Amino acid sequence: MVKRRMLVSALLAAGGLGGCFDVSSTNLLVIDNFNNDDLQPTDPAFEGWSCRAVNGPGIDVSCGRDTNDTQDGSLASMRLDLAVMDPPDGLQQHGGAALETNVKTTPPTAPVDFTRYGRIAFDLKLQSAGETPLPIDALVYVELGCSTVLPERSERHDVYVSQGVPYSTVWHNYALTIVNFGPPASLLEPIMGGPQACLRRVDRLSFSIDAQLPDGKPGGAVLRVDNVVLE
Repeated sequence: MVKRRMLVSALLAAGGLGGCFDVSSTNLLVIDNFNNDDLQPTDPAFEGWSCRAVNGPGIDVSCGRDTNDTQDGSLASMRLDLAVMDPPDGLQQHGGAALETNVKTTPPTAPVDFTRYGRIAFDLKLQSAGETPLPIDALVYVELGCSTVLPERSERHDVYVSQGVPYSTVWHNYALTIVNFGPPASLLEPIMGGPQACLRRVDRLSFSIDAQLPDGKPGGAVLRVDNVVLE
């Protein structure tokens, strides 16, 4: 782990100086270290980072570079701010938000083959914000979207595979094994070609929060992400 972090840190530092660099000899792909002075990932295949609400009304979301809090003392991390109210309707809506980047559509860019890599590594922390803390069972997922892959018996185009993160309220490094990504429970039918087909044609990377708020309750959170690498 120490040797891996030393190698990653060295390459991330190189990426911060040059914007992007040749990692072909290391089989390491830096998606973003957030050191550029914009929302454009280090990897030129991806579009700028954005954020969106997930599951319903009553959700305020904003995101941007955070130059005051990074994992490694570098120039910046990426920050998502979330304020959500679960509507008092007798149902838990699972409201939340996602921080994401998509493969470029202008000019059209081929999906990225994540099966060339063993793991996706990143630094992350999730903290409560505002007067009402998040429940202790709030969830964080890494989602890999593959819009050109379909389920076996439908034309649904929001197919993705995901993996949960046991998040920490302080900076922590995670390394998720690529082959352990699988379809969410909401995808009721198999993916055509299985999860591997999706992993070979990834065109969206998201860090998603499910606030897990009880019915009628508010909550707030700050998610920070740094040093997103395929290795």
